[in-house]
Amino acid sequence: MDNIDQKILKELNRNCRITKTELAKIVNMTPPAVNTRIEQLEAEGIIERYTIEVNLDKMGYTHQVFIETQMEYYSHEKYLQFIHSQRNSIRHHYKISGEMNYMIHGAFHSNDELNTFLEKLNKYANYKVLDVISELI
Repeated sequence: MDNIDQKILKELNRNCRITKTELAKIVNMTPPAVNTRIEQLEAEGIIERYTIEVNLDKMGYTHQVFIETQMEYYSHEKYLQFIHSQRNSIRHHYKISGEMNYMIHGAFHSNDELNTFLEKLNKYANYKVLDVISELI
């Protein structure tokens, strides 16, 4: 991977719908050459997928939180099954180091919806909730 590949990735990260022609102008290459580079990055597994970012507020998810969880027992299987069943509320789920075992990035329509989720979560893990105030870019 060279500087041109890194520039291509940077631009695709900003806008994955950018045309090959626009991208070629930015990196000073021809569109076929850019396409070849992108295909190579995909083949090498560097580009895994293309995605979108949505405005959660406009979708009605006004309560974004990070929830750190900690299990009292060794087996996390039941916890992970619960997490899988709650995929509509969970944007990301990470295994983390430190005192806590996992971190959930959740989005909820209301405090009641968040509270219901936390009551269910309490059956599987201790938790700490961090409210998102605003996103800084």
